[in-house]
Amino acid sequence: MTEPTTGRGFGSRLAGDSLVYGLGGMANQAVAVLLVPIYAGVLGEIGVGITGVLNSTISLGLMLAGLALPQAFFRWYLREATTHADKARVMGTVLTMRAAASLAGLALMLLAALPLTAAMYDGAHLVVFALAGPIVLLDTFNAIPLSFLRAERRPREYVLISLTRAVAGTVLIVILVVFADRGVVGVAIGAALAAALGTAMGMAALHRAGMLRLGWDPALAREMLAFALPLVPAGIAGWALNLADRPLLQALTGDHALVGVYTAGYTAGLVINALVIQPFSLSWSATFWEISRTDDAPRTFARSLNWFLAIAAGLALFLSVIGTDVIRLLFPPGFEASRYIVPFSAFSYVLYGAYTIGATGLSVVGRTGSAATTMVAAAVVTLLLNFVLIPPLGMYGAALSTLAGYSLLAVLAGWTSQRHYPVPWQLGRAAAILIVAGGLSALALIGPDHVLWRLGCLLMYVPILLGTGLVRASQARQLLEVIRRR
Repeated sequence: MTEPTTGRGFGSRLAGDSLVYGLGGMANQAVAVLLVPIYAGVLGEIGVGITGVLNSTISLGLMLAGLALPQAFFRWYLREATTHADKARVMGTVLTMRAAASLAGLALMLLAALPLTAAMYDGAHLVVFALAGPIVLLDTFNAIPLSFLRAERRPREYVLISLTRAVAGTVLIVILVVFADRGVVGVAIGAALAAALGTAMGMAALHRAGMLRLGWDPALAREMLAFALPLVPAGIAGWALNLADRPLLQALTGDHALVGVYTAGYTAGLVINALVIQPFSLSWSATFWEISRTDDAPRTFARSLNWFLAIAAGLALFLSVIGTDVIRLLFPPGFEASRYIVPFSAFSYVLYGAYTIGATGLSVVGRTGSAATTMVAAAVVTLLLNFVLIPPLGMYGAALSTLAGYSLLAVLAGWTSQRHYPVPWQLGRAAAILIVAGGLSALALIGPDHVLWRLGCLLMYVPILLGTGLVRASQARQLLEVIRRR
């Protein structure tokens, strides 16, 4: 065993890695957030609702057509391949499987467009949802070049492709929606063109590396599929937790405008995922292995959860507080009710981050199948709650279902992990931090409708944490020093 990782060293690495590895994902999610006010002003509540369902449909298509092949690629390329010839064989086989699966995804999306639009829009918007097919085709194929760049530790090229795709998509969509007045069709066309650009750049990166060659090794293909396919249900479950609410809200209420209002509020909460949760998760997935080799690993995991919740819940409170004024400033009056959805979305992502830490023990002991099981169980409960709560509560039923699903996910993962890898979690402290932040968020929304009241609720957070001992002043100073150094 090695010496325990110091708090400063661990925090510095985690902060730095979160920034580097999160830039690509942050760019795409930032675009999703920035475009919503544009959609709201030009397309209105109905248009925002349609784009929300479209994005949800595309995400499901990516899960189904993706077949978790990037995960299999990482294992065989980084662990099993020892020579350049081995790596070329892995790459060629993966590219061949990827091409076949991407074409199948295109066919699936095209076939699904007609019944989907008939069920939810009385046959309208068929072209919009048909364009989801090319997007799925291009983005699933580009997942392999991006995985290759990560495996070869080429962050500049990875971030360049991701940022270029995000910026190009933003510019194209703005041109088509705002200036060319193409409506929701313009959204789909812009996304498809940006996906094509990103894929072209990914193919160019493979070509420069001499890896853009199809190949086929039947035995290797069978092994990779046997590894990857069991991961697909967990990916679909993640989609159900995060994105199924919009199609279900549309199908169960038939209210196009309501879906738009809900989408705007939920996307505002997505800011915390783009800036904090996703970068942290990407960094944590590598950092926890280093921590696991230390003598003090379980205690470090427990401290990490508390610090994560203190910071992330504070940011979720911040989003909840400013959400009211931001929505009023950037959105038409019809989106006023979106502000009540922001806290549900923001705190759901915080709970997903807690799940990431809570399930760490399952990875350490090699019980990743149990983590997938908890994800599926939480997704099933979330779907059932949507069917039960949406009819009487509308979009608030969808928001409650999502928050409950992520809560269950974090609890189930922590409980299952504890059976195999005991960690001295401070559950009372963790729950108290969430209650304080959630309670202040509720007060900010249901109290006096004044900016000073909302700011007062925000400013009470840190004094309450310090005054109750949920966070110690010495620890807070140490964390601030880590952030300052980064």
